[in-house]
Amino acid sequence: MNDQERQTVEAYTDTQAPVCIGRFQVDMPSQMKLSFSSLTVNEAKISATPNSRQMFERFIDKRKAELEAMHTVDAGDQPFLKRIIQVSDDMVIIDRNESPHMPDAARLLEGYKFEGLTMFSVKLTAIDVDDEKYKAQRKLRQSNKSERQKQVEYLLNHLLPRKAGEIPERPGLCFENGFLAGDADQAIPGAAVPTRKETLAVTFVDPKKRDVYMHINIDSAITTSTTLLDRSSDAESVLKDDDNFSVLRKGVVNLDDIDQAEEWLGTLTTRDKVRGDNFLLEANSKRGGARQPLVSITFKNGEYSLVEDERPKLDNASLTDAEAVGLWDAITRTFKPRPGAF
Repeated sequence: MNDQERQTVEAYTDTQAPVCIGRFQVDMPSQMKLSFSSLTVNEAKISATPNSRQMFERFIDKRKAELEAMHTVDAGDQPFLKRIIQVSDDMVIIDRNESPHMPDAARLLEGYKFEGLTMFSVKLTAIDVDDEKYKAQRKLRQSNKSERQKQVEYLLNHLLPRKAGEIPERPGLCFENGFLAGDADQAIPGAAVPTRKETLAVTFVDPKKRDVYMHINIDSAITTSTTLLDRSSDAESVLKDDDNFSVLRKGVVNLDDIDQAEEWLGTLTTRDKVRGDNFLLEANSKRGGARQPLVSITFKNGEYSLVEDERPKLDNASLTDAEAVGLWDAITRTFKPRPGAF
């Protein structure tokens, strides 16, 4: 790096601080802002939003009214809203049809909880064929709604508010505005399988250089037969006709308390038609499971994130290759399991 490139990287690294991501943590520069977050646990989609008690109560009332007003394509599947389950003053589970176009055997359970100025949401599909009209179908499938309701209630009871930057010291998963407490080996009552299936995805974007972003995906339900380096030759073969393609670096990476990790750093013509960088890191490829989930980290320079709505034309990537590599190294080498997380 020249002096200017070194100053650019140092502007990022000087503001790095630990950020909790699932059961892991990484030192992220303050310039890189969280722009997307999703969490799915055993098929249940989980989210958390800052809220007041009054806003929470208004939301629940509005949601009830919306669902009561919905109609199904087949009149025999009415009513769309089946039942409101008031678990407590702070917790509600809504039993509704999954879609106006589907038979009402297909249900969606919407669970909501208010705690610590945070509203938590858990959504999970279920099957209910208890009605006599589904008698013949019971030979092919069974109702699981009561079991899935147990799962929704369990997850809601284990969700806790979390401030930005807070690094919990207990087992569980961090996600935007929240924390799901629980050991990685702890079964979830009512779930379809006894093992935990946890999928978390986050994207950090530099709002001043919006073509600079990092996406991290952690999935305990996936194992692969090959590693990133095993597949790299295929990728390079596909990219060889790109005039902007080059491999800057690839190889094994040593990360704290992670046994297997590899990286591939390359340049290419980006989706936004400029020469840019595409860096990949993959860990635990052949391991998998709740205690060694597959980790995929992608860094882009010269291409807008998919979560970006406005897309001004790019003339060139915001960072040079040297700056991109410097920022990549500064972030990825701090990635590690959070102490006590599993």
